[in-house]
Amino acid sequence: MRLALADAATPFGERIRTGFRYPLRGSAPVTIVAVTLFEAIAFFPGARLIITGIGWVAIYAYAFGCLRRTADGYADPPELALESGDRAGMALVLIQLTGNALAVLATIFFGIPGFLAAVAFAFVLPAITMSLTFDGVLTALNPLTWFAVIARLGGQYMALFAVVVVTSLLQSGAQYAMSEHGPHFLGMLAYFAVANYLTVYNFHLMGALIHHRHEDLGHHPESETLAHALQPDDDDALLRHVNRVAEDDVEAATGILTERLRDGLAPAPLHQRYRELLRAQARTPELRVHAQIWIAALVAGGETRRALGVVRDALDSDPAFLPDAPATCGPLADTAAHGGMARLGLHLALGYLHTWPGDAGAPNYGLLAVRMYDRLGDASEATLLARALLRDYPEHPVTSDLEARLDTLAGRLP
Repeated sequence: MRLALADAATPFGERIRTGFRYPLRGSAPVTIVAVTLFEAIAFFPGARLIITGIGWVAIYAYAFGCLRRTADGYADPPELALESGDRAGMALVLIQLTGNALAVLATIFFGIPGFLAAVAFAFVLPAITMSLTFDGVLTALNPLTWFAVIARLGGQYMALFAVVVVTSLLQSGAQYAMSEHGPHFLGMLAYFAVANYLTVYNFHLMGALIHHRHEDLGHHPESETLAHALQPDDDDALLRHVNRVAEDDVEAATGILTERLRDGLAPAPLHQRYRELLRAQARTPELRVHAQIWIAALVAGGETRRALGVVRDALDSDPAFLPDAPATCGPLADTAAHGGMARLGLHLALGYLHTWPGDAGAPNYGLLAVRMYDRLGDASEATLLARALLRDYPEHPVTSDLEARLDTLAGRLP
């Protein structure tokens, strides 16, 4: 699957118009529905404030992930929200809480109308949020940074703020129409769905503005680095980039290689490094899947000996590992048996026989397993398997070879 990238040259006005489809792409609708259904629990008596607060934090966490991914030039929403230990995301949640509290308390302590404080906070909040993405927490908390960001973005920032105001009014209208004057439970559910949808949309637009003006803001979109590294003749550069990223974030480095391996044929060093990173994170199921895919590609390309090396590597992590198709397993068993790798040939031949007993080639690989047992000096197991094959496949052409093998083995039994 090719990674969908956004074009930074797309006018911001067009991103505002087309951005309404963003919360309906990828994992975004699933997340919105899941959070909405969780928030619906607040309808019932009990911890209404706690349930609503958890849902609010969850949707803002996911929306901030959407902002980051969009700012990095990716067209689709992320699969997950905040990573553990994400200081910027947690700072955003605290800033939201603090800002809303100040808007309420301003009237009490300073006599300033609360709605004016709320408007002032709403005006600088997009600048704070965007700065968290490309400047970090400490810089984003500096008021000088807010006004610098607003000045650099100019009219486009005003357009963004206008969208935020309009969507806030839509949320208020939805709450009034659906929650206050509609069927209470369904109305509240509809309000939460609209509010969560618009939250993701707003944060997507913040990311789109960062991506569109990344040169002015000093932001370097990850997608551009990745796209450059993925040039056919630049896999060495990609590997160097992955190694640099892995020094601080092994999971992110693994993700970069995941996208490259999905993109098409890749050289062996990228596959090997990918397996090293997966092994370092103890991601055994993914190691197994990658081995099966890579082995199948190598066998299809006629590189069975290299594929056997990958089989050995996979067996180190998973002693029960087996290629996932007869067309892959069979040639590997033959190559191992004729290449002096009796134990590996035995493992593959037995795996073929037991995994695909109804396949036309199963009796042949059963006979191969008998030969490998014999080569390894295990006459008892060879005899047992040969008799089982004669019982299970009495009409198959291999029966004559099995009977001849049994005669030979008879003199070696204890």
